[in-house]
Amino acid sequence: MNFISRFFFVLKEGFLQIFRTRGLSTAVIVIVAATLIQLSLFLGISRVLDHALGSAREKFEMALFFTPSADASDRKRVQDLLNADLRVASVKVVTKEAALEEFRKDPEIDRMLQALGENPLTDSFSVMLRKESSENLDDLVEKLKSDPKIEEVSYGKSEWEAVSNITRVVRWVGFFLGGFVFLTALFIVSNTLSIALWARREDLVLLSRMGAPTWMRWGPYLWEGVFQGFLGALMVVVFLEAVRHGAVVALKNYGGLDVILALPSSEWWSLYMTLVLLGMILGSLGAFLALQKKWVKELQ
Repeated sequence: MNFISRFFFVLKEGFLQIFRTRGLSTAVIVIVAATLIQLSLFLGISRVLDHALGSAREKFEMALFFTPSADASDRKRVQDLLNADLRVASVKVVTKEAALEEFRKDPEIDRMLQALGENPLTDSFSVMLRKESSENLDDLVEKLKSDPKIEEVSYGKSEWEAVSNITRVVRWVGFFLGGFVFLTALFIVSNTLSIALWARREDLVLLSRMGAPTWMRWGPYLWEGVFQGFLGALMVVVFLEAVRHGAVVALKNYGGLDVILALPSSEWWSLYMTLVLLGMILGSLGAFLALQKKWVKELQ
């Protein structure tokens, strides 16, 4: 028997062993699926936060307010300064008249402005920043604040840093909890597969007596773990797709979870591929640890 024939024998045996011990195989597949459902929660939250932060970066703005004494030449000078900066994507002029009209859309504020009898607002710039430079603006802000014709510069640095820190903490907590769930599932899968190995211990002894190499004796069980992990992951992918396409109304009505549906398709498929890979790793590692049991090695 050449190497190719042996390889296909190992592959075939690994697949068939799933059906020979249906009960134990079903248990492993369900354990893998339950683990991946929990991991998908952590991974999904992380991806939603990353997507939200990325979207916020693309719309990152700086508000720049002039003093009442600023004239057209001052605004032109500042606008030229901003347009010359590579970190600035665009500059939009917001006159005090336009700002007043926007504020008057709120009835309560409109009544206050009417009682005041004048326009208290000043001209301003709405500055759209490039997302790759949104964290490196201190020098530009200081230069603008030092201009006597500029009253205030606001770009929400503290809020941005707070959101970034929260995202980082959530990611690490999710990583820790996800790792704990994965290791717990690995322990259960390994012990479940050990029972399956015990039921087929005569096959290991037979292959050993026939002089089969180690990879050929272990191969079917490792492939069995890979197949079981893949099937468990496939169940989770089908479930998540059903949630994605069939539970839109429910997600919108309960808990604001519709934000998950805002993820682009590429993010969903990346999540699915990650889950499939994790499922196959979980199954193969469980089988490998089962094969490391002392009594298994003594059989060979």
